[in-house]
Amino acid sequence: MAFYILQTTTEDAPKPKGSNTQGTPQKKRRIELSPYPVHVNAGMRLDDFLVAKDNTHKDSSSFVVRGRIASVEDHGCLVDIGGIGKVHASGGTNQAFLKFENIEGDYEIVENETMELDDDEEVRKQPKDSNIGDKDYSKRLINPGRIYDFLVSSPQHGPIVQLSLPSTHTLARTRLSTSVTPSLASLQPGMLMEVRVEQHAKNGMCVNFMGGLYRGSIDEDHLGGWRSGSDGKKNDVERSGTDVMWWKNVFRGKHAKFTARIIAVDTATKIIRFSLNPHILALRGEYASFPHPVGTIIENATVIRVDPGIGALLALPSSETGNDSKKQQLMDDILQLDKDLSNNLFDIPEYKAGSNVHTAYVHISKSIDCKEPTSNKKDKKGKKSTTNRTPEALFARHFSLNTKIKSLRILSTSHLIDGIASCATAKSIVDAHVLTHDDIVPGAIYRNVPVIQLLDGGGVLVDLGVGTKGIIPAMHLFDKASHGSLDTGGDMVLSGYRQKIRLAKYKVGSLVDVRCLTCDPVTKQCILTAKKTLLSTDIDNPIVDYEPPVMEVGRVAAGFISRVDENGVTVTFYNNVHGRASSRSLAAELGVEDPRLNYSMGDVIAARIVDCQRRRNRSTSGEEDNLYYYHLTLSLKTASEEEKAEPVAMEDDGAKKSSGVVPLAAGSILEAKRIKVLQLVNCLKRDDGMFLLGYAVVAVKSKFFTGLSHSRDSIEFKLPYDHVLDSYGDELSKPPVELDAIASRYLTVGKRIDAEGLILSVPKGVDALPIISLRPLLIDTMKKSLASEGEAAVTCPSPLSNLFMGEFVRGYVCRIDERFGAFVRFLDGLTGLIPKLKKGLNETLYDTILCKVTALDITSSPPKILLKKVTESEIAQNKKKSGSKGKMSNDSVHVDDVVSVKIVDINFARANVHIIGKSSEAKSRSRIHVTMAESVSTSHKLSKKEKQAKAEMKIGKSHPFYKWKVGDVIHNVRCVAVDFRDGVNYVELSNRKSGSIPPSVIVNDPSHLSPGSIISAIITSISCSAAHHGLWVQLCPGITGFVPALESSVDPDVLNDMQSHFNVGSRISVVVMDKSSTLKIPKAQRLGSDAHDDRASDHDVIVLSMLLASSNEGTKSHAPASRAPKPQRGDVVVGCINKKARMHGPPSLMLNLRGGFVGRCCITELSDIEEWVNMPLGKSVVASVPKSSNGTKQEQQRIVSDSDDHENEEENDDVNVRGDESEYPDEKYVKCCILGNVKSRAQMLEVSMRDSRLRGNLEDDSIPSEGDSVHGFVVSTTKVGCFVRLSRVVEGRVILKELSDEFIPRPDEMFPAGRLVAGKVKCVKELKPNKKNNLSAMVDVDMRESVLLTSGKRLTLDDIEENSKYTGVVTRVESYGVFVRIDNSDISGLAHVSECSDTYVKNLFDLYNPGDMVKLLVIKCDDEKKRLGFSLKASNFVDDDDSDVGESGDEDESNKDTTYVLSSDIESSNEEDQDDQSVDSDDINFVSKMASKMSGADNDTEEESDSDNESDSDSSFGEDKDSEGDNLKSLSQAMDTDVGFEWDASEKPSKKSKAEESSDDDSDNSSSDSSEDESEDVDVGFKSSHKSRKKAATRKVQEEEISRRERALADGTADDNPETAADFERLVASSPNSSETWIKYMAFHLSLADIESARSVANRAFDRIEFRQEGEKLNVWTALLTLELKFGTDTSLQETVDRACQHNNPKQVYLRVCELLEKEVDASAGAVASTNLSNATKRADDMFSKMCKKFKSKKTVWMAFFKYLLKCSRHEEAHDLLKRSLQSLPKYKHVETMSKFAQTEFELGSPERGRTIFSALLENHPKRMDLLFVYVDKEIKNGDIAKARSLFDMVVNPVSDDRRQKFKFSDKQMKSLFKKWYRMEEEYGDEERQERVKDEARAYVTKSKS
Repeated sequence: MAFYILQTTTEDAPKPKGSNTQGTPQKKRRIELSPYPVHVNAGMRLDDFLVAKDNTHKDSSSFVVRGRIASVEDHGCLVDIGGIGKVHASGGTNQAFLKFENIEGDYEIVENETMELDDDEEVRKQPKDSNIGDKDYSKRLINPGRIYDFLVSSPQHGPIVQLSLPSTHTLARTRLSTSVTPSLASLQPGMLMEVRVEQHAKNGMCVNFMGGLYRGSIDEDHLGGWRSGSDGKKNDVERSGTDVMWWKNVFRGKHAKFTARIIAVDTATKIIRFSLNPHILALRGEYASFPHPVGTIIENATVIRVDPGIGALLALPSSETGNDSKKQQLMDDILQLDKDLSNNLFDIPEYKAGSNVHTAYVHISKSIDCKEPTSNKKDKKGKKSTTNRTPEALFARHFSLNTKIKSLRILSTSHLIDGIASCATAKSIVDAHVLTHDDIVPGAIYRNVPVIQLLDGGGVLVDLGVGTKGIIPAMHLFDKASHGSLDTGGDMVLSGYRQKIRLAKYKVGSLVDVRCLTCDPVTKQCILTAKKTLLSTDIDNPIVDYEPPVMEVGRVAAGFISRVDENGVTVTFYNNVHGRASSRSLAAELGVEDPRLNYSMGDVIAARIVDCQRRRNRSTSGEEDNLYYYHLTLSLKTASEEEKAEPVAMEDDGAKKSSGVVPLAAGSILEAKRIKVLQLVNCLKRDDGMFLLGYAVVAVKSKFFTGLSHSRDSIEFKLPYDHVLDSYGDELSKPPVELDAIASRYLTVGKRIDAEGLILSVPKGVDALPIISLRPLLIDTMKKSLASEGEAAVTCPSPLSNLFMGEFVRGYVCRIDERFGAFVRFLDGLTGLIPKLKKGLNETLYDTILCKVTALDITSSPPKILLKKVTESEIAQNKKKSGSKGKMSNDSVHVDDVVSVKIVDINFARANVHIIGKSSEAKSRSRIHVTMAESVSTSHKLSKKEKQAKAEMKIGKSHPFYKWKVGDVIHNVRCVAVDFRDGVNYVELSNRKSGSIPPSVIVNDPSHLSPGSIISAIITSISCSAAHHGLWVQLCPGITGFVPALESSVDPDVLNDMQSHFNVGSRISVVVMDKSSTLKIPKAQRLGSDAHDDRASDHDVIVLSMLLASSNEGTKSHAPASRAPKPQRGDVVVGCINKKARMHGPPSLMLNLRGGFVGRCCITELSDIEEWVNMPLGKSVVASVPKSSNGTKQEQQRIVSDSDDHENEEENDDVNVRGDESEYPDEKYVKCCILGNVKSRAQMLEVSMRDSRLRGNLEDDSIPSEGDSVHGFVVSTTKVGCFVRLSRVVEGRVILKELSDEFIPRPDEMFPAGRLVAGKVKCVKELKPNKKNNLSAMVDVDMRESVLLTSGKRLTLDDIEENSKYTGVVTRVESYGVFVRIDNSDISGLAHVSECSDTYVKNLFDLYNPGDMVKLLVIKCDDEKKRLGFSLKASNFVDDDDSDVGESGDEDESNKDTTYVLSSDIESSNEEDQDDQSVDSDDINFVSKMASKMSGADNDTEEESDSDNESDSDSSFGEDKDSEGDNLKSLSQAMDTDVGFEWDASEKPSKKSKAEESSDDDSDNSSSDSSEDESEDVDVGFKSSHKSRKKAATRKVQEEEISRRERALADGTADDNPETAADFERLVASSPNSSETWIKYMAFHLSLADIESARSVANRAFDRIEFRQEGEKLNVWTALLTLELKFGTDTSLQETVDRACQHNNPKQVYLRVCELLEKEVDASAGAVASTNLSNATKRADDMFSKMCKKFKSKKTVWMAFFKYLLKCSRHEEAHDLLKRSLQSLPKYKHVETMSKFAQTEFELGSPERGRTIFSALLENHPKRMDLLFVYVDKEIKNGDIAKARSLFDMVVNPVSDDRRQKFKFSDKQMKSLFKKWYRMEEEYGDEERQERVKDEARAYVTKSKS
């Protein structure tokens, strides 16, 4: 295939990084080629080939021409041959056509494919010849855009050139006849010519052809053979000797004339080159196949040619490798081709032997390794300079003719034209590991690789050979990654010790062993590893693919960890093969709780392959390579240990019970330590707003179950978080996210649960997991029920249980519905209801409760149950026998009495005791409160059951009651308080020793606790809520306190995870602070009260401090501190981030500090400058959070539990503020440094979170200087610019036009607060400190990219002078001129349309585009108005050199390589207004000025000649503009401005008045013209005076018009009724997103008969309207479609439709086009002419058909077609269309489609057919009540009320049982039906019919109840 050279460039190649080479830089050459006919066939003339020399007859031979298929027609293809053709007398050129019958071989027509194929597809579908050999080639593809070489056969008749598409076999044998004499420009590469040898040369032959008319040459490389080098007789043969020029003995005599193929034609130098190489003659690339692949090392090659200073050509020894049969087949084909061309060169033995010789060329640079010093020059260190360049003398000594080369290596075989390989003989290249990145094999090991560079990031760069480099990341230098050495980016930060090892082991020049991990030849990136474990394992069979046999299940291989997260570990092998070991498998197999704690990125680990699946990728569609992906499952348990199955005795039930084996069924109880936690799944919010409760996945070994049919090792269960405890209290929010934290306290991944479990349900589905529960009360109930064999007092029933009225059952509250009550769940999903009338709404969600069955319906399955909550005492009363109760009494006990007690009952808050040895008739109750208790030391250990009971009561090891048991006796118990109330003595006891530190207190009122006193307290709970974050404590019985988090610790890690550092029940020392909070005690924080506590109301919370307690211990002599001290400058404190607080000086971060102080951290103080990131506070910076009132309705969220089948919607009372994705989430505790006070805020402090501040650096950032490049954060953005904060004390401001080089429509969205920006300082203004802020300086910043990239001083307006020349960039193109900005400045000016070109330019948009670089001449400079006028005429720069750009060229010569940043199409508003105003005055006389220039009028003539010339020029200009005829004038008068929209009524009067004014002006002009005609014979004086009066009148009218326009502009009314293009330009500049403005602008141009301008306005609107305004853009597209429909052609309309589909929803575009065409049909139907109607109908039909074909799966398009056909009364076609639509639409759309069609039939067609369709739909879909109602509505609208009644009657009173069963609706549906029937009768019937509807309804209700 021939190519046309478009351009050749030469540039300096960039030096490699780290290269220190000096001297001449290397050149990089680039040649741009083109295969297109317009370039290849340039200069060809068909007459040169079709006409003979004598011009008397035609030649019958064929010749080849390049062509490109333009379109595929019915019988052939139109072919583009680049504009060449036989020129006829008519002046037109020929067109080319290819008939299908003229295509040789098989072909395939590809429809709708005009895009270019990619490389892989091109190779796969490349058409080949099927006539050569027996190969099966693919078919030839025929589609627009495909390029082929065609044959033109003569003779040709007619204007169309007939082509044929030959096969490669035919094309290779088609030669140009000698009878034709084409010109030199018509000769093309690829032509086959008969040539004759004219002379033998040193490097080839000179030939002539075409009877000696032309001369050419054949290089030595293209003679088709080589001398092997073995025939040389002497070593000193001269280069010009006959032995070297072997072709002199071959091409002589009869062989001096032969056929060769042209390979290059240069018409400029008249150089034509030929080739005899077989692969070029045959046009088959496989003939040039090289026998040795790249990288092969070949020995004993012979030098057969030496090019001094360049290289040498080597003859390779004969190779026996390869397929002998294939090689013989190629040789036979070459011999046959030689005979077909009548060359018979292979009959010569010497030529035949030379054709089998393969050669390779070695360049001098790759011949010998030479690093010897080549000069006596020394460097700075005194060493001689060295170079890698081989000296020519050394090369000549080693590479002389017939010299044997010991070894060489093939580098490239891609030189297809010459057929010569490229090789290297240098030892470093021959011995190199690889040549290119293509040679690198993933998984291969490369030994002794030199290190060439140590990278800054910790990596090492090595050389694999011949400049092929690879990188060893820091992560792969060592086997084990040090803990915490990986950052977020995955790069390793080496420790100091490893850094030393790296410097010693991997120093530059050392040799290391590496192994390839991945290699990408395209990007030339190679990742290596030096880990010893990876180098020593899997050497022969590394894992480099997902396919067998490499990927075998069970194989254990070594890899490295590339990712670790909470979900598992990712292990990567070689070639990017990676697998995943899930956290669930790690927990089940290895007991790993958190993979992040056990594994680190970069560690080498052994993994076992579990499974490898090939899955379909659902996210991609279209690309075959991405359709599938592999999912590799791994296991890190590599040992093949099999647990021995424990023998399970199955002889009897007793053996089963003893071994703990239970059936897998609801109600089975699993023993403790048999449930293992595998995974914890937290609460999840779905997309629909519903919440899924969290759950844990647990496993139980299969050996603990009976009756299992599978062989799995374990059974997985689901443990919902609401089944961990019996009760969760009232502290749960909605949704109950607190369950996640509660579950995490009791459940640990990888650990076994030390509690019994109850199987709640076993679903029948395969995918569902059985549900298990840990509720102790449920388990205890089931155990008692199993022990009593069904006779227990309380049971937990299932759907199979025999329930009865009055039975006591135990379950849990699963849902509370305000409409019904509380739902109680039992086993296997059995659910009962506690009605709200029975106080069901008072129950607590998820509580385990005891109920009594009050009502039972066993007819349903499962049974319906009504319940009533009961207590244990009610059950005891049923069994209580009559008799007196035993009374227990104590003797009176006094304060400070020491007694012994026996424990009766224990809970978290108190231990009820019995005082031993005391008896009294008076009642007495004694207890030891938790605050008065101290743990006792006992030797006995708690049993599992006792531990479980303690856990249920939240009594942990730190609790004083942990080792206490019921029945224990405690001695030395002291009475601390006695209270006698209501005849009962309440005794408060304590076992704490007197004088214990901290002491316990007993007070009745919190006010009795003095501030600063140190007391002890018991932690009752840890609160993590936003309102109360800290510790809730109990000080003494009835007194509660709160320790804020900031008063509990100074370690932020402790405060962020308080539950891990504080134990509930532990005793702490606290100090009473002097300021109490006003918060009340939450209900959840009140300890269980009993009769001891007699307080009617809640007390205020006492605020306590642990930090003050630790600080007051050493200050006994001083007054105890009760308030936290104020932090001072330099103090490091802990703060809590508060994003709900209003920011002070935003953007900033507000923190709550200890002691009630507030910290403000400026956004610049969040981190050090080197670590600044974009938007550090998140995407949305909230300035304030409004306080919510009690009446504010919060967002309702639904909670969904897996164990609950009902939906629940409740109000969310707790706003979740922790969903912050930024680095600084709300309520996080951080360390910060105090910088000082905030002025005007006493309680606010300036803080910093920078690491440097925390280390003690308190100095403020330095103030930047003018010209410095700075970074900062955006503070605020307005319409005039934005403010940027550079540091805490420096702020900058940026004006709007300096924000960016491009126009920014919404600066506030582009530069939000908090965005990190860069800029350059323009000027600095230092400020004095004031009371409001701490600013030290204010700077002006320029953020434009052009300013940042440009160095040096920028031009100002003062530097610009008239008649000076500059270069600039076009920023905007308008109809009146071009706006240009001067380079290296901010100065813009206008080049008027008259100064844009030396010739008249009709449309500036065709000549200039925004972004074009132009030269300009300053012709006008107005310093007062700051306006510039430019000239872009080429005549101004005729004498300038290309490098001379005027005055600015000298100044900016140093900035020639500066990258120009092009501005947007819109300048700033100030410049735009100035430019518009400067154009108005010039634009008025533009036409007359241009016409005078075209007519050649002289500007210095008198007034009379001026007026005459103006009139003449006007007429000439009009003739030039209306070159198509005089019809445009009439068209402009009747031009329709309707572009698809209805204009407002307020705008019509203005148009009318304008028309009246124009008509008046026309009449005046006509009258004046007539008067001038009548007064031709009047004297000159009278004529001149008349014209003067006329000019004065015209001038007055113009002045009045100008005054009116100025008033309109002043009062703003000009924008309401725009009348000129300038008005519209101002409107679109102010409102670029308003489609109405753009459409009015289009209509304005249409009213002037300027269709092209209207199109241009539409195209500008598409660029100016934002991409988010899809509706506005679609409106403009609709207007443009309307314009093309009325004034364009069918081709332009279709092109516009195609463009609109690319930028909008294609379906909406076609619907609008069809709607417009439908309106056109309606308009044509009302006209008289039938031709217009038929044409409009045909256009509409075609467009509707195309739309339905394109969107055949969319019912909307079919419905639009239905309506159109029925509207045109084409009923039969509409019925046929319905059938077609049902075949194309999916089945689920059939019902709706037929229903819409039936409705359309009622409206536009036959109502009877509509009834038929509706009847069929109701027959097939009787349950669709909506179809019935639509049917009834259509009958009512049609006026047939009787038929509507019959439809209602058909449903209510069916005639048969079959129809009664078919039309059986629910009660709710029937209610709707009767309502609709009754409303119809109310509107259209009478009272009698209304009564009938009521009777039918009553009858239905009665029948339904019965």
